[in-house]
Amino acid sequence: MTALTIPVTKSVRLSSDESEMLAQISQTEGVSESAVLRRLVREGLNGYRLEQAVHSYQRGESDMQAAARYAGVSVYHLMVELEKRDIAPPATTEKFVDGLKTLVETFGGSQALRETIAEYEADLTTTQPDSK
Repeated sequence: MTALTIPVTKSVRLSSDESEMLAQISQTEGVSESAVLRRLVREGLNGYRLEQAVHSYQRGESDMQAAARYAGVSVYHLMVELEKRDIAPPATTEKFVDGLKTLVETFGGSQALRETIAEYEADLTTTQPDSK
């Protein structure tokens, strides 16, 4: 069962061109201007949140799951959006090694993989002592 939301009235001033465009869309789609406005506002807000999530992910401020959650989309949807924009993961060596460690801890891994991770960690601490 979903929670009942109480509508809130907002007032907006439109130019005559915007008003005419709204009327045309309303007539074309056979719905009220209010319904068109609600849909356009919802689409705009969703688009804004997606933009913010993409930028946050691109700057390395959030991981993919957190960015997708903020945008209100699935991780898959966010991955598709990032691919469309040709945005590569902001992976640093340190984050990559941390990710590998997590995978090994979760799913196990060979001794060779564990030793390689340990070598990378040792390299990171000697080349970037203040990175954390």
